[in-house]
Formats: sequence, structure tokens, C-alpha cells
Amino acid sequence: MKRKPITRRSFLKGIAVTGLGAASAQLLAACAAPTAAPGTTTEEGAAPSAESVTLRIQAPAGNLALTPQEFAPQFKDETGVDIVIEETIYGEIETKTQTGFIAGTLQDLLYGHHRWIFINFVKGIYLELDDFWASSPPPDPDDFYPSVLEGNKWEGKSFNLPDVVHPGGNIALAYNKTMLEEKGLPIPEIGWTIDDWTELARGAADPDAGIFGMGFDSMSAMHYYSNTSRSFGAPDSTASWIMDEEGRTMSYNTDLHGEIAAWYVSLLDDKVAPRNADKEGVEPSLFVAGLQATHASTVGVLTSAQDQAGDRFEVGAIPLPPGPEGRQGTCFSGNQWMINSNSAAPDAAWEFAKLITSTEAGIFNVLEAKRQTNGRKSVWTNPEVNAVNPLYGFTDKVLTEGIEPYPMPWNTRFTEANNIFQAEIDLIWEGEQTFAEYAAEVERKTQAVLDEDMPS
Repeated sequence: MKRKPITRRSFLKGIAVTGLGAASAQLLAACAAPTAAPGTTTEEGAAPSAESVTLRIQAPAGNLALTPQEFAPQFKDETGVDIVIEETIYGEIETKTQTGFIAGTLQDLLYGHHRWIFINFVKGIYLELDDFWASSPPPDPDDFYPSVLEGNKWEGKSFNLPDVVHPGGNIALAYNKTMLEEKGLPIPEIGWTIDDWTELARGAADPDAGIFGMGFDSMSAMHYYSNTSRSFGAPDSTASWIMDEEGRTMSYNTDLHGEIAAWYVSLLDDKVAPRNADKEGVEPSLFVAGLQATHASTVGVLTSAQDQAGDRFEVGAIPLPPGPEGRQGTCFSGNQWMINSNSAAPDAAWEFAKLITSTEAGIFNVLEAKRQTNGRKSVWTNPEVNAVNPLYGFTDKVLTEGIEPYPMPWNTRFTEANNIFQAEIDLIWEGEQTFAEYAAEVERKTQAVLDEDMPS
């Protein structure tokens, strides 16, 4: 993969035009100044050399850290800025970002998910980036999907660059092609509906043999459930959303959500879809273990599942089928890079963030890091990317037309609301409550969070 060099001149030009005050001036001087020999000091009042500028990167442990690790040496060679990658367990990032900011120990460039980035921005943890976008934008800024950039803003303000983009958590239907062929069942194809998928899943399920026909990454988290629920109802309606567009009012106790619940609970009761107990002790998942015929997940599922399944069976995938009335359910979610508002080197952080969200980095994400990629159309339509996972090309149309927004409460308290919604709807999925008996309670308890004030 041929990379476009940053060059020290282009780097200095990028940070010089931002005009963000003393930090910019200091870093500009630092990158321009000669390096002091070991054991010597620079002229009184001079900024330290470029080599003394260090960026600390908060990167999720695992393959999500591979991209900053890969591009850090290039950045160092071409700018003189040191990059220190500090891997953090993904599930701990939300809490450690907030506690680190308070303690003054937080890294310069930060990682996040829609679940917590908006509340952290409101709290002042992340730097607003509109000045950067205006004066030193990423290369080919129009290459980013507009719906992705808009979905990552808060009240029209930009504060991040997209690293991982999901048109929906359940947007891709992976299937065990080997199993379906052995059972003499049809292979899923574009143009299918959820009704077709349901019929196939029932035909593939074999409860006596422990084989399930259908599964999801989640049907409980608000953004995953929304992706599926938005496949129901009329194409021009938002009746299948779980809250209104302003994020102020829950809308779960409705006839349409009751229809969805009846559909899914019948699959659970008939052992066509697994309940939580059915998944216990199966690693890494029922689908990869060859115990589930189809599975709804993210776009990257085709390559990740095949990598895990090896040569035991062949994996295929199509986009999530539309619902009974032809509605294509989408729900934007993903991960982003933000700059610590207290960073001493925001300009260098911005330049590195641009590099690791570039087209080159996006292609690396798929081909080398084996993970979901960023928000650039040039990546989703790249021939090499589509050679290993054609779902990118299929879902490019969805992203181009515009994906539906993340279900974010107006007060940014998503984590609180989601924890409640997830726990309460699981009581319905697990058969402990019925929709008719409990939907109003799910709605009431989640609404209580939406009724709270915006955090200060």
C-alpha cells in the first residue's frame, strides 16, 4: 500500500494555519528549532526541539490499536513528534477517560464510541475542532460520508474524526453457507425480506441437535435493537424508532414494537434463536462454533467470522433484509478520535488523527488489521477492500443515501438510559415478562433518564 508522505513542511503548514494560540506557536517553534545535543540546553527562551514533543495516544487494546501503531513511525520520521501508544481495555475507556481528565493524567488523543462521546464533549473533555476543519482540513474532506460527519456532531459542532463506522450493529446478515447447502436450504440473497430470513431460520434450526437458525450481536442494546426495529413499519415512518428525533420521549410501548416482540419471542420460544443460557460456555460464539445458521452483525462480520471459522465452513453475507413493508433498518454507530481539551499539543494530535483516519489507514484497517473501517467512501468502494469483503460495496449505497441517527437522549445520558433499557427488555426476551405486561415499564424506567437534566 503506497502512502502519501506527510513531510515536515506540510505538517508545519497544517499547524501554522490553525491559529489556536500559544500551543500552536510553541509546537511550530518546536518543530522548526534545531535539536539540542544530549546534555545541552537550547538558547534561553527557545522552545524545545520537535523530538521533545510527545503525543500520548489512548488506543483500545487489540486490533483497534494496530492502525496508530502502524502509522506512528511514519509520523515520527516525517514530523519529529514522538508517539506513545497506551493501550486501554475497551470496556474501561469510558470510565478512564472521565477519571483521567479529572486527575490530569489523560492522553492527548482519545478514543470513544457514540455511547459516551457526547456526554464527554458536553463536560468539556474533548476539544471543539471546527477551527481545525476550517483552516487545516483532512485531505479530501468531501470523501467522508456526509451522514457520518453529521452523525458525529453535537449541536452542529465538530469534535472528532471517524475511525470505525457502522451503518448498524445488525446491518449484515452472515450465514453458514456449508450448513445451508448440506441441509438443502436456499442461500440468502439481496432482495430477501425479513420474512424470507425467518422462514430460512426456522428451516435451519434443529433444537434436538443444538442448532439455531438465527442470532444477533444484540437485540437488547438501544442502538442494536434500533437497527432491527427500524426495519419494521412503513419506509417513510419513524414509528419503529424507540425515541423521538429530539431524544426527549421514549416510544417503546406501541403496537409496532409489540409486533416486533411477538416475532422475536416466538423465535426464542421455538429455539430458532438462542436465549442467554444457550450462549453460555460457547466460544467465541454459536455462529463461529458452527451451531447457528445465520447471524446479524456489523459489516466486518464476513471477514472476521471466516477468519475465526477457518476451513471448517464457508461464510457468506448479505445486508440485513428489509422488513415486511420494505423498510431498510439502519442505525449509525461507531468509534471516533477526539483531542483532550487540556492537551499541550492539540495541533500535533490533529495531524496524527488526520493520518490515522485517511484513505490509506482505512484500507489498512480492512486488509491488515482485519477490522471495520473508517468513514471514507474511497475505502468502502476500494476494489481491494471489496475483494475480501463485498459487503462494503453493498452498504456504500446505504451510507451514501444517509443512515438514520444514533438513538441519543437529548441530555447525552445514553449509558444510563441504555443500561436500564437493556436490562428491562431482556426480561421480555428471556421469557420472564411479556410485552403486554412489561412494555410500559421498560418505557417508564428509560424515560426517567431522559427526564434528567443535561450534565454540567
